[in-house]
Amino acid sequence: MTRLPLLVRLLLAAVDPEVREYLVDMYGADGLPFNTRFGNGDPIGADVVQLLNQVYEDNTVREPWQAGDLMLVDNIRTAHSREAYEGPREILVGMADAVRLADCTPTAG
Repeated sequence: MTRLPLLVRLLLAAVDPEVREYLVDMYGADGLPFNTRFGNGDPIGADVVQLLNQVYEDNTVREPWQAGDLMLVDNIRTAHSREAYEGPREILVGMADAVRLADCTPTAG
């Protein structure tokens, strides 16, 4: 299957045609958990998916990883995914509410 940006993977039109046909036959077009549509319910066509993929690709920044690297991602400001790779990986996740710096006070250490 073609690797697609995270958001676009959710669009049924982006799925390999043979896989799409099988899934629609098994579950019906409305029974798929990743069948994303426009706000009015119309399906999102392959041409729009291709355009979104191209926009993502044109705006992708790739940085080679080195041992010990750490990535912090703001999920509000950044669309993100990862390239395919082989090898071990460790994922640690920390989540928090937004905080204004002005509302923070130093603590005595």
